[in-house]
Amino acid sequence: MQLIGLSVTNFRSLAHVKDIPITKQTILTGHNDCGKTATLDALAFLLGERDIQESDISHFAIGESGRSALPSLSAEEQPRAVTVEGEFEISASEAELLNATSPVRVRRRFIEGEGAYLEWEAKVPENLELRGLQALKAGELRQLASGLAITLRVDQPNVRASWLEVLEDHAATAPRVMEWVAAPIVLKDALPQLLYFRGDAAESPEAVVRSILTAKLREYTLDETTRQKITALEDEFSAQLKEDADLLRKMVVERCAFDEFTLEPQIQFKPSVSSVSLAASARGQHPVPLSAAGAGRSRRITLALWEASQQLLSEVAENSTVGGVIIVYDEPDTHLDYDHQRRVMEMIKASAKGAHSTVLVATHSLNLIDGVDIQDIVHLNSRDGRAHVQSLGGDDTDAETRRFLSNMATSLGFRNSVLLHEKCFIGVEGATEYAALPALFKLAFGYPIQSAGIALWSCGGNDGALNFAKFLKEHHRTVKFMVDADSLRDKNREFNVDRLRKQGFAESDCLFIGDPHELEDVFGNDQWADTMNALWPRNDELQWSPADVNALRAGGKFSKNLHTLVREHSSQAPRSKEDMVVALTRRLRGPSDVPASLITNFEAAMKIASNAGQSYWSEGD
Repeated sequence: MQLIGLSVTNFRSLAHVKDIPITKQTILTGHNDCGKTATLDALAFLLGERDIQESDISHFAIGESGRSALPSLSAEEQPRAVTVEGEFEISASEAELLNATSPVRVRRRFIEGEGAYLEWEAKVPENLELRGLQALKAGELRQLASGLAITLRVDQPNVRASWLEVLEDHAATAPRVMEWVAAPIVLKDALPQLLYFRGDAAESPEAVVRSILTAKLREYTLDETTRQKITALEDEFSAQLKEDADLLRKMVVERCAFDEFTLEPQIQFKPSVSSVSLAASARGQHPVPLSAAGAGRSRRITLALWEASQQLLSEVAENSTVGGVIIVYDEPDTHLDYDHQRRVMEMIKASAKGAHSTVLVATHSLNLIDGVDIQDIVHLNSRDGRAHVQSLGGDDTDAETRRFLSNMATSLGFRNSVLLHEKCFIGVEGATEYAALPALFKLAFGYPIQSAGIALWSCGGNDGALNFAKFLKEHHRTVKFMVDADSLRDKNREFNVDRLRKQGFAESDCLFIGDPHELEDVFGNDQWADTMNALWPRNDELQWSPADVNALRAGGKFSKNLHTLVREHSSQAPRSKEDMVVALTRRLRGPSDVPASLITNFEAAMKIASNAGQSYWSEGD
């Protein structure tokens, strides 16, 4: 099960946070006390790795009466509730095991005064009586069947299994609805394992070893032979407890004057490594327990354990037919220098590569933040004690991406967002390219241009922009230009050879767009005709054709000819030829719609950015 989304209600500062996106490698950022650790602890609660404490219940929490799949309360009783909901993608084998389709929604709810319940949203019979048939006794099943006018087949004996079979057959054909219901045991077993590494675990390598070995131990229990042995033990102890449970049940019935009281214990063995003893010795010295060693040695050992664990953890993930593993790091860079932070980042990337592994990291580290795709960053901010989440979605514009980076940088205390993801500056000629190229890049590759380390800036066609480019280059920043193909040929253009050389640039510093002239040339006749018919229909109600567009390419500048034609024949024509390009870009739907020549330019820019960044200054600088 691959976690893809998380929603939390009434857990500490997470009063009502919906749809936190979770990718294979998610970085949680934000200032102190903004909800990063709360998010990780809420996930631990969802997966059954921790209980709710009084301090976990948000002071924003109020009582609620709507509680699907739980016993109803009287109107005046409204206990506080904590809810953590996860959305999971499931594999084909898991879909068959759970008899469900992907994605699956699972939640764990804590109800004040009652405890925690694991539920999932599933298709269940609309008739409430047909739910939870497995928990009913023979007499209850017989009574239910009688009320539904269901009888046993002739060849079936009058036993519980027979009544259960006919009722389940009836339920399978009855009308069904999607509702939150109690999660079956098979779902509990299919949930991912959680490995939680805290920054303060540097003081306790024992905790790290215990987590890693417990994960391996649980992996071994998934073996079919071992699983059968454990199930047999669970059944044996359930049988031994039956008389004890029945004694308790009878006493409750007697003391409370109930007609009936059900008490059926469920036994489940969940193996774990309870403790581990570690000791280390330097050369020529006696072994010293780590509990008596210095903090520096513990930190070094913990980092080494994290790195060494990657092979073991990847084996857990790859061998898992269900569940997989979620690895959580809370401030893993605590007390580490930048070199060791980079080692942690490489370790985290390695952890996320497993087919069945997911990694969540809470951090302030610029090294960790700057080392991932910005679409993998979730930024938390706290206002009036409530946590709020910001992230980038697939439909976010370039302006929204820049706003996200700026807000994140401000929240983390950086002076500006140049520190984040901007390794290569590429100047474009004007507003058209500045608006259209980021959208085309994201359509082609599926992620923002900033994720490739590229910062676009509009030169606006003036000497000041070239002076600024020269300033950046003199300060060892990588600066390139992405300009129309005719820019260097036209002596009246700002980016002709003479002007560039004057500012210390050469033709090799440019990536050229268009054949033979400019950006508008690269789009096909079909693409232009489609946009024209959709947005700028002809006044005579005829259809624009690709041939109409192609005829404009023969003489003069195509963009000018196209804009003139549209203005002459459509009252809805765009105000400028720049608006035409932006409008066409917004109508494109997939990577195949992006012209091949643009993709070539983008790939060249990404290669430049991958080798860009700060460099040492020589003596002559």
